[in-house]
Amino acid sequence: MTPRPPVVLTFSGLDPTGGAGIQADITSQSLVNSHCCPVITSYTTQDTHNVYAVQPISGNIIEESARCLVRDIRPQAIKIGLLGSVDATRVVATLIRDIRIDCPNLPVIFDPVLAAGGGTNLSSDQLLDEIREQLLPLCTLITPNTYEACRLANIDNNPQAAAEQLTTQSLSVLLTGTHDTSTERVHNRLFSHASETEWHWPRLDGEFHGSGCTLASLIAGLMAHGMPLAEAVEQAQSRTMDCLAASYPIGQGQRIPQRLNHTTAP
Repeated sequence: MTPRPPVVLTFSGLDPTGGAGIQADITSQSLVNSHCCPVITSYTTQDTHNVYAVQPISGNIIEESARCLVRDIRPQAIKIGLLGSVDATRVVATLIRDIRIDCPNLPVIFDPVLAAGGGTNLSSDQLLDEIREQLLPLCTLITPNTYEACRLANIDNNPQAAAEQLTTQSLSVLLTGTHDTSTERVHNRLFSHASETEWHWPRLDGEFHGSGCTLASLIAGLMAHGMPLAEAVEQAQSRTMDCLAASYPIGQGQRIPQRLNHTTAP
């Protein structure tokens, strides 16, 4: 009998292009032989250029969907992407607290999608406050880019200070450097309670739709197998780079990471 893959309970928006959001979560987690249980938090109107509208799903529907799943299926990790509303944030935070009653060490990976690649703002001040107060204290790792880190920490133009402020004894921060075009290579830094680790990656030509979703979902999928955080972060970055290097255009905007036809070994 084939061994059951570990399950990642995943909350994110639906992207009609298939490049980001829930579709990116499903394909990315399958790359590391993890099974994605997707709960959609919002529908989006978008193409490969930008997001034009977000329609949040009712918090009641999100809660009913997730609770129905976890009554039947025990997740080995949780991954969170676009939340879309204060209501969804509160519901997800409550669900995490309840699930951790029986699974106190369950890893929670949060990719704080605060703006679209094309620049559209996807988070109000009220939503940011809710994320800071309710969700961040429950997360194992967040994966902000430089812009997102500064918004979450409410610090202007100092991503390192923002990441250091966000890091706590229980929360690690993977600060991604793709948006910092002042460096020749991409510098990604993992801030943990007692250490800081840095990786340098080639800066690829072009722009990509769903790179952050891919990275966070791969980390969640690897940690669902029991892989330690730092090792999962390193492996996920390498696999994400492979996906971006093989990316392809489906429209006239950003390229789509190639998340198909890869090895499934964790």
